[in-house]
Amino acid sequence: MVMNGVYDHSGIKLLKDELDINFYKIAKDTCFLTPSLSTLKQHVSSNHVYTVQRMGELRVGWINQDGYALALAGNYKEALTRFDEALRIEPNYMHAWNHKGLCNYFLERYPASLNCFTAAIKLNQQFIEPYINKGCSLQRLNKFERAINCFEDAESINPNSFENWANKSISLIALGDFTGALNCLDRAVVFNCVAPSIYGLRSICFFILERFNEGFEDLKSAVELDSSNRTIIDLLKVYDTMV
Repeated sequence: MVMNGVYDHSGIKLLKDELDINFYKIAKDTCFLTPSLSTLKQHVSSNHVYTVQRMGELRVGWINQDGYALALAGNYKEALTRFDEALRIEPNYMHAWNHKGLCNYFLERYPASLNCFTAAIKLNQQFIEPYINKGCSLQRLNKFERAINCFEDAESINPNSFENWANKSISLIALGDFTGALNCLDRAVVFNCVAPSIYGLRSICFFILERFNEGFEDLKSAVELDSSNRTIIDLLKVYDTMV
């Protein structure tokens, strides 16, 4: 890739059409759901229990805590039974709909996850998470224009969401708008400068736009942050065919 400190660009343009397809596949496999399972513990919090108490259904809070714990352990199917139980008691519990949608997403039941996120949005149109997650489900169903609409709705609620800018870039990559995707990724990196996948996605845009030096620099940053990241490993395999 690098010869005497100079990036070797030979062969890149000849492979551009093939690379576009590979890059999109890699981009589509990079989604930023919210909250991630690693942050679900933060949602078993006093403010959630307080919301349940105001509804007069304390039991719902305990059931949801069970669901969160199961989801954290990767037991998505069992977690779904707990969220369903909670929703039978309180059908308007928005967080249960959102987290039920996440479980369906991880089970690759994308139409079902879409229905859950839509239900959550109807219950609270000012809560950003279901909009972002609905957009991710639509991406998995190859409905990219509709996904962008969700991300734009989320942007109107909070223009400073790292997840929203990152996910919007993936839909734009799918639609061939690499300049627009790059603009989104530039916004995303402002809010999270240590996410290796962002640098990987940005390198995709730089390469397609034939801004090779910047592409290699971002790939280098991504490797330094996490050489085991799936997106980065896939990108390295593609880039290895060019040298």
